Formats: sequence, structure tokens, C-alpha cells
Amino acid sequence: MSENTSAEVFVKIEEDARNHLSGDKLRNALDFIAYLKDSGRTWTFSDYHPEFCYMGELTCLISYHKFDETTLNYVRQIIEAAGNRFANDLFPSWNICCWQHEDDLYEPDSFPVDEDLKDFARSNVWKCIRCGGCGTPGGGRRTVFGKEFDNACCNVFQFVNPDNEMLEKIKILMELQKHIIADSKKK
Repeated sequence: MSENTSAEVFVKIEEDARNHLSGDKLRNALDFIAYLKDSGRTWTFSDYHPEFCYMGELTCLISYHKFDETTLNYVRQIIEAAGNRFANDLFPSWNICCWQHEDDLYEPDSFPVDEDLKDFARSNVWKCIRCGGCGTPGGGRRTVFGKEFDNACCNVFQFVNPDNEMLEKIKILMELQKHIIADSKKK
């Protein structure tokens, strides 16, 4: 996959959001897309959704979901069986999946992190639902600001229908991610 920064692609990504969402969910998705566009990230397309990269490293993806009632019940069972939160107003939904580039999400000297953000990150670790996306169903052990999590999804964080307050924290985590990537490139 080649990376691109084309404005036309961001128009397509925005159109996808408009085709799946409305109201606050749409406003928040468009706000996050604008942030990604302005934050120096490039994009690639997987089979299903746009993926955003920084310095050649995958940082996040955005996905949208609409299900009929039968599929929705099946999805609910899978999500809850893994120990993840499922809300009745979940669908239609959009979510941000963020990758962690080191086994340990840490606080680099160049980017201090307050306890509120650490707690936010820890409370949004997503447990593996055995989708097979990572090639190792069952998840893995991840450390997020000193706390270990077993069976964590390869996406590590999934933020479903984030509101404005969550988006501001997600953006800070995304900036932290840029520092961690830059640090890893120096090694």
C-alpha cells in the first residue's frame, strides 16, 4: 500500500462518515478527520477502512458500523464475551482504533502525561474478540503507563462513538504516539 496525503482522499473519508453517521456522531467524526488531516499523518486504505500513518508507522484507523438486528445481537455477544463494554446506543457507530508501537506505552521525556490521561488510556484498553486481525487470536500482554493488561487486542485502544471530551484526550494520545514513534526511529 502506498501512503498519500491527497486532499481528495480526505474528502472521500468525510463522505464515508456522512454516509454512515448523523448528529453528534457525525460532527465528532468530521472533527477527528480534520485533526488527522492537519497533524502530518498520511493514509493508506485497507480492504475496509482508511488507516493513518506517521513516519511510515500505522497509528490509527477509523471504521463505521451499521447492522441489522440479528447481526447486532451476534456482535453484542462477541463484544461482551470478551469483557468489553457494549452500549445499546452503540450502532450505527464509528470507532477509532489506535495501535501501540512498543509493548509498553510509556511517557517519554519529551511529552509529559498527566494521571487523568493515563487513567483514560488504561480504561480504554480493548480486549481481544478473536477477529483474527492480528494473526494471534487471544490478544497479547500490553503495558499501558505501568499497568499490565492480558488479552489486549492488537489495536490496544478502541474508542467507540467518542464524544468531544474523549476526542480531546484521544488527540493528546495521538500526539504522544508521534513522540514514541520518533523516539523509536532514533534507536
